Amino acid sequence: MIKSKKSISKISPYQTPKYAQICNLKLDSNENPYGPSDDVLEALKSITPSQVAHYPHYGGLTDKIAQKFQVKDTEVLVTNGADEALSVIINTYLENDEELICFMPTFSMPKIYANICGANFRSVDYYTKWVFDADKLIEQVKENTKIIYVTSPNNPTGELADIRDIEKILVRCPDTALILDVTYINFSNVQQDYYSLIKKYDNLFIVKSFSKDTGLAGLRLGMILSAGKNILECRKVISPYSVNCAAICAGLAALNDNRREDFIREQVKTAREALFSGLAEFGFRPYKSEANFVLCDFGNYCDFVFKKLENAGIKTRRFSAPDTLKNCLRITAPKVEDTGKIFNALKTKDLVVFDLDGVVFDVSNSYRLAIKETFKHFSGKEISDTEIQKAKDMGGLNCDWDLTEFLLKKHGISADFNEIKDVFQEMFFNPEKEGSKGIIDNEKLSIPPCVFEKLSDKYDFAVFTGRPKDEALYSLEKFGILKYFTKIISQDDIEKEKRKPHPEGLNRIKKETIYNKICYFGDTIDDVYSGVASSTLTYAVARKDAKNAQILLEAGAKDIIEDMSKLDEFLELKEKAYANN
Repeated sequence: MIKSKKSISKISPYQTPKYAQICNLKLDSNENPYGPSDDVLEALKSITPSQVAHYPHYGGLTDKIAQKFQVKDTEVLVTNGADEALSVIINTYLENDEELICFMPTFSMPKIYANICGANFRSVDYYTKWVFDADKLIEQVKENTKIIYVTSPNNPTGELADIRDIEKILVRCPDTALILDVTYINFSNVQQDYYSLIKKYDNLFIVKSFSKDTGLAGLRLGMILSAGKNILECRKVISPYSVNCAAICAGLAALNDNRREDFIREQVKTAREALFSGLAEFGFRPYKSEANFVLCDFGNYCDFVFKKLENAGIKTRRFSAPDTLKNCLRITAPKVEDTGKIFNALKTKDLVVFDLDGVVFDVSNSYRLAIKETFKHFSGKEISDTEIQKAKDMGGLNCDWDLTEFLLKKHGISADFNEIKDVFQEMFFNPEKEGSKGIIDNEKLSIPPCVFEKLSDKYDFAVFTGRPKDEALYSLEKFGILKYFTKIISQDDIEKEKRKPHPEGLNRIKKETIYNKICYFGDTIDDVYSGVASSTLTYAVARKDAKNAQILLEAGAKDIIEDMSKLDEFLELKEKAYANN
């Protein structure tokens, strides 16, 4: 087997969606919501067969970039997006015994490119959160530090590096290359003439993308500005024709359209400020930004807010690392008129929390059947629904693996718990199976999707279930209702000793969601005990003439609902009763 080189063995590739995302607002990639100008589209229409048939020429675009940024044409290199610009510089100058340093968090590609080279990437922590500190960077420079990477404004934090601080780094570290990524500079309230530094310092490399302000993300166009001798070195590394003729044509048209550039800048700044103010009014913690996005700390509510926005068709960027970003979302500034859609999606609603089994799903022919079949596997005997229900009514057996073990012991049959679990799961749910995944596919939906849709304007929905997470997500997705839920707490999220009837799961939902009023629907005594212990209004699912209905009411259920398909009618009656009181 052919192996890749050691330097990339531990690198995780940059994840990109395989297909275009269908959404109302795509605010996860800092793209230009207005798209390219009409001049760009007209220029693309004018591309000739000859231009497509022959290799591209870069002189016209290089000359225009040099003119716009007041540098020499020999100080310009056009690239296939800013990503290629970074790759070219790093591959030109970074040896495997050297290092690249930068403040973190920032754009992830320099780390990947440094690691590909077999070099070291070293992150520097902020002294003060999201405040650029040139002295901190300078003091971190070592003998083998070959490149310093700075993004200004920074992605995803939004802060700006003052030109005086950039010049300080260039002067104090003359043998270290400074890559200055200015992709977002056009959106800053405080413009910095970074480009003038090209004439003074030969250790400066300015990188810029055409994806953000000119709306050419789909064409992949970027540039490097640096001393002429540096550009010549970079040409040794870059592919000779990496930028296609369509990108050249579009880039020229975009650079000639100054009115469009001014319009985009002002629109983005207006939307960004409205987004910042609105998030602050909701009580969240947005950070001031000089870019075309706002980074906001949502605290414990981050997962909930992310899901609320996603359910409304609004895509935002969530971070799994580093820890300083774990409760943050980065939200691209939308069109000015679309900012209201974000705030409308975030409005506070009443929250309805559901157990899944026997509440959202009819599990009489799935979980119940798995209990029966597992019991039969170890005992060779049949067991009745009545005996299973009686055991559930005792409480303390919310997990069906535990319940099956209890029933076997009751009948004098000893079996290893892990074997019980394995037999149960093989019958119930095996995601590796082709076609049907097991007995789980026998389930039916108790609440029609149209009921969720009808209620979604007024209510948010959450799940508190004893199911493992993968089983919960599988069934919710299979029936097309996962999109309605903003929070899911499953068996996997709770320590064993704190599962139902312990209130931990509901307490977490209450702590990590925002709501006006909250209620919980369950069908077992453990559900009711959990609801009561968490001081949550709890309704029980049962037939009013069933033996367990009285047990559930005595345990603390506020009322009984017999038919979950009529959930909307039930909640409407409860709302009227609440209003009258």
